[in-house]
Amino acid sequence: MPACLSSFARIVAIAVVALGVDLSQASAKITPGSPFIIEGLGNGTAILDGPWQFHPRDDPAWADPTFDSSSWEQLTAERPWGKQGHAHLTGFAWYRCSITLAPTPGMPPRYSLLVPHIDDAYEVYWNGVLIGRNGKLDPHPVWYYSQSAQTFDLGEVQHGVLAVRVWKAPLLSDDSAEGGGFESVPLIGSPEAIATAKAALDYQWLRSRQFLFGENLLCALVAFLSLLLWLRDPTRWLLFWMTGFAIVPPANLLLLNAHLPYSYVLAMGTAQVLSSMRDVSLWFLLLWLLLLHENRAIARLTRILACICLANGILDGVLISVSWNPQWSGLVQTADAASAFLYTLLEAFPLVLAGYAFFHRKQLDSTRWLVAIAAFLDEMMIVFRNAVKQGRRFTDWPIAFSIDSPLFTVGGSAISLYTLVGAFLLVAIVYAVYSSVRDDQRRQEKLELEKTELMRESERIRHYAEHDGLTGLWNHRIIVERLRQELERSRRNGLPLSVILIDIDHFKKINDTFGHLAGDLVLKELSAIFMRSLRTYDCGGRYGGEEFLLILPGCGMEGALIRAEELRQAVQSARIMDGEATLKVTASFGVASEFTPSFESETVIRVVDTALYRAKNSGRNCVALAEINLPLYES
Repeated sequence: MPACLSSFARIVAIAVVALGVDLSQASAKITPGSPFIIEGLGNGTAILDGPWQFHPRDDPAWADPTFDSSSWEQLTAERPWGKQGHAHLTGFAWYRCSITLAPTPGMPPRYSLLVPHIDDAYEVYWNGVLIGRNGKLDPHPVWYYSQSAQTFDLGEVQHGVLAVRVWKAPLLSDDSAEGGGFESVPLIGSPEAIATAKAALDYQWLRSRQFLFGENLLCALVAFLSLLLWLRDPTRWLLFWMTGFAIVPPANLLLLNAHLPYSYVLAMGTAQVLSSMRDVSLWFLLLWLLLLHENRAIARLTRILACICLANGILDGVLISVSWNPQWSGLVQTADAASAFLYTLLEAFPLVLAGYAFFHRKQLDSTRWLVAIAAFLDEMMIVFRNAVKQGRRFTDWPIAFSIDSPLFTVGGSAISLYTLVGAFLLVAIVYAVYSSVRDDQRRQEKLELEKTELMRESERIRHYAEHDGLTGLWNHRIIVERLRQELERSRRNGLPLSVILIDIDHFKKINDTFGHLAGDLVLKELSAIFMRSLRTYDCGGRYGGEEFLLILPGCGMEGALIRAEELRQAVQSARIMDGEATLKVTASFGVASEFTPSFESETVIRVVDTALYRAKNSGRNCVALAEINLPLYES
């Protein structure tokens, strides 16, 4: 419990500092051209707003505290130099100021510096000694993309010269031309006070991005689930494009805003390619969700523009990566302007897709219409936003500074119209993709059900085509075909084979005396007796009328005779009830076995039929064995 209270106390303290850090600041007396004189600096902080001495270009000697910079121009630190008369200034520039510190009695003269944000890469010198940097300068300056606050230890001093060397990347097409240098005022104070102030800034930074983090967390979840579903069924390309569309925002957040130590070239180059991939994914999502993939011309145009967009994204990443090299500056700016112009045109392609759907697709459901409307609004805003940002470097349109202005705040997070429309598009696409996948699953389930029903119907038809409708045994055609197959298998494997042909005695008399329904009942009951006696690999069929044919693979003559006798007794013992009448029947059996290799199915039938004829001539209700070796039956 004490640990929980301690953590809660820290959070409250940070929040208080975030809301009122100025309450503990010391006083600073500043006059133009004079040093910062900071009196009574205790556990608080003091702002170093200026004026600072400022000079463009670069010379490492300007870090020396003995260097005379009194002739330099003076600028304040609460605004970038682009807003203080140096618009379009790129490359190196220096800030310098002298600082005299008068701490509160009893306080150790040890201080730290907090730099909330300087536009692009910079180095900080204290009394001519490099004490820290952010980004990369020599030998190749790099446009630094992180906006995190940095702290630097000044040591135990009471007077010194603070010099800041800044490198501003060459202006690219969408730069405002009003950046460069300090974006917010540096602070000086005790190490503890500076650490608290940095924690407060970090807290404010996190608090202002709650909505952004939540949106990106949702995107990451959608991308992960879409990827899993796509891996389960790679034929659902809609889920693949959903993954590509949703994964880009969280990936760019990690690359550009997570303050992770990535290589600049890797981070910026990858971010540009990912942004192009998001555009391409959106195109293919619209192509499928608006049912435009059926149009070959539009599908082909989408694939061509997708390749151009991805190539343009790669080019843009390369251009930003090499923008630090002065000898490439002119070429980079020209190429970037051309790339930005092409990118703005490509951003308008979803408007073409949505417009085509509006005018040519009348059968879209409400979900797909919602996607079309959301995509149209989102891309209209993106095209307008990009066009304004690309032109503000040359026109200084005031709207360029207010286009991303928040409409309102939620828990410290600024919500703009662009943010709302983007979130609306994401929700609409997720819902549409879910509905599409759900409909596909329903159609698939319906097709599977229809396929199952067709298979069942096919099996039923096949069963009727192969089985006798009354007894359920194989019909004449099939049982004769099975006999041919078993003969071939018997010859091939050298195994015995026996055949039993059965005829119900005096069956016509049963029909004439008791009627044909009674005759049908006798056929069914005897068929059941025969089927119960068969092994799994034996075959039984209705050869015709009241005759039945049993095929016994692997069964020799003695075994066949025993089986036939058992069946004869079972038929003789059967009591078949037809209403109140009890029917007693007998049957005659012909048995054939030990066939020579020259026997075919027709020969076997003639042989066993002759044996059956002998059984009937012998008084019926008996078993007769065929005489295979008689010359009459050799083919």
